[in-house]
Amino acid sequence: MLLRPRTLACLVLGWAVAWFALMALGGGSSWRFFAEGAGALADVDDAVRGGLHLYAGAPVLQIGPLTFLAVLLLQAPAGAVAALAGWQVLGAAAGLLVLWLARGLVPRWRRHEGWLALGAACFMPVWMFLAVGVAHLDDVLALLLSVAALRTARDGRAALTGLLLGLAADAKPWAVGFAAMLLLLPGWRRGLTAAAVLAAAVAAAWLPFFAADPHTSNAVRYTIQNVPVSALHALGVHDPRTPPWDRPAQLALALALGAVAVWRGHWPAIPLLTVASRLVLEPGGNKYYIAGVVVGTIIWDYAGSRHDVPWWTMSACLGLFVARWVPMPDPVHGWLLVAFFAAACALLLGRPDFSHAILSRIGDRSYPDGKGCPQRVARLNASVRERTP
Repeated sequence: MLLRPRTLACLVLGWAVAWFALMALGGGSSWRFFAEGAGALADVDDAVRGGLHLYAGAPVLQIGPLTFLAVLLLQAPAGAVAALAGWQVLGAAAGLLVLWLARGLVPRWRRHEGWLALGAACFMPVWMFLAVGVAHLDDVLALLLSVAALRTARDGRAALTGLLLGLAADAKPWAVGFAAMLLLLPGWRRGLTAAAVLAAAVAAAWLPFFAADPHTSNAVRYTIQNVPVSALHALGVHDPRTPPWDRPAQLALALALGAVAVWRGHWPAIPLLTVASRLVLEPGGNKYYIAGVVVGTIIWDYAGSRHDVPWWTMSACLGLFVARWVPMPDPVHGWLLVAFFAAACALLLGRPDFSHAILSRIGDRSYPDGKGCPQRVARLNASVRERTP
């Protein structure tokens, strides 16, 4: 708190560069899937797994077509190695953009640069592991687009919100769980418009594959190993591979909890609840999954929490990410995810801070200089207390 905002920003940027350099050493461990998939998509002469037969011939590629197109933007002219380096840099920059978007959700009168920087410091190692260490571009794009959609939904921009959510699902299919953000739009007409745009964006990306090759459904039925470190295994589901009910249950749980978050006035919890709903029923145990959790926690710490310390982001970084390198029995990691999911759900039980929820939407526009906001907060809190039994 004793440092100036510019100094804190420089420290966060330096911290990000340091983690980028650390993760770049031997990084890109998952990039081969993206390079192979992009090459297959461009090979339209291959009638088995090329072009629109991609997902029918290689169902293991659980990656959206938008991601493969993004890879081709650099891979086609420069090659796979240069494409990896380019997207590692762009992925790292996407993390800074996520922080900027999340910061924009904080009312100006409530911004304390010290705790914002502390949250960013905890966020950055996990994000760099995702974007640079394993280079999972699909998750990078899905999370970035979803956070941008939360900003546009808060501002009531229906068509753009639907487009961003549709593109997120086109980058990574599980991102369709963020669709609960549509409930933030004022009026049913805007919500319907956004839903139509979302559906159109998803259909435009995926329907050509199903129309060209009916065996594209192989990708929908593809399963992964249910590992002992997963939360699903800890909950007692010991099927060797993904149960047939698992993916629909993830989506239904995410949408239901997101709807409750909007109804309860805890809309900043939507990203956290969406990712947590996926991971608590996820048979896989990859470390990069935690990046989605810290995206959700940073938004909650910035825009939803009443505390001036980013406890949620710190807890996710230490308890879910750093803990994965600490020797302990595999089921412990699964139960840590279950406990984190339960704690995230418990957020919905608390009384929402209506004044903060309202001012986070209108405060910056009604009070561009931040003046008068504390008095407005006091009046709104008083009115809430009068209406609360």
